Amino acid sequence: MRLSGKRPIHAAALVLSVVAVGTLAVAAPASARAPESATLVVTGDPDDPITEGEGVAFSTASGGGFDVWGTANHLTVQVFDPPAGPWKIELSAPVGQPLAVGTYTGATGNTYESPLPGIDLSGADRICSFGQTGSFTVTDISWGPHGYLERFDATFEQRCNYSTGSARGEVHVENPPAPPVLAVGVDVAGSGTIDTGTGEVTVHGTVTCSAPATVYVEGAVHQTWHGQRAEGIVRAEAACTPGAPVAWTSSTPTFTSVPFRRGAVTVSANALSYDTTYDVFVSDADTAVVRLKKG
Repeated sequence: MRLSGKRPIHAAALVLSVVAVGTLAVAAPASARAPESATLVVTGDPDDPITEGEGVAFSTASGGGFDVWGTANHLTVQVFDPPAGPWKIELSAPVGQPLAVGTYTGATGNTYESPLPGIDLSGADRICSFGQTGSFTVTDISWGPHGYLERFDATFEQRCNYSTGSARGEVHVENPPAPPVLAVGVDVAGSGTIDTGTGEVTVHGTVTCSAPATVYVEGAVHQTWHGQRAEGIVRAEAACTPGAPVAWTSSTPTFTSVPFRRGAVTVSANALSYDTTYDVFVSDADTAVVRLKKG
């Protein structure tokens, strides 16, 4: 007899990543990713406080260090170039809307949880001290899983409040197509053994994976006998490779005053692994009724 208890789980999903250009004394978050290819070009009028009438151009091809992070609603592109200082552009759609291809007008400096679009360009330790307005046009944007940004192209214009000049620019980001997310599976075998001398129970099963990974299996064993409950733990580790199930085995004594006996026990197992590409945990779970025989 086997209980149907399978349930795939994607444990921690990291924040969506986006394009980044340096910012004032604010480090890129842990979710930031360096894009394979990126450019940021900014020009401005003489009365623009950010550019002061000068133009700057950065690219990964010329050695610019880019970071990208954000959410489906909000993107940040940051570039670090020591001679010119850090530069950063943030663009956001109105709250509750995804950033999508199109033109956004009436943008303000509030790039989070605002009913209006948001824009925030800063560079070389210069900001709009009294806020800003602007507009931007997204011409291409494509997401993979877990905030993996495949492509992003946009043009923008920003004017600091109380300024007669504006800054204008364009930003481009490109990454390879998103690789598949790691998938793991776990199964509990329907048979196990019990050492009648020590009362130790041994259960086993298999794990599967879509890419090489270390899979950790944890769970519980319990048995109720005349209203009394014996309980133990499942703990195993498997070096999983794709292509065929990989075996795991776990042994446990009872951790209550009630001993295990031959017969049926319920075993729950949770498999957990870490996807290093997307910086997320992935998992799977299974529950089965296991028949214990003398080992």
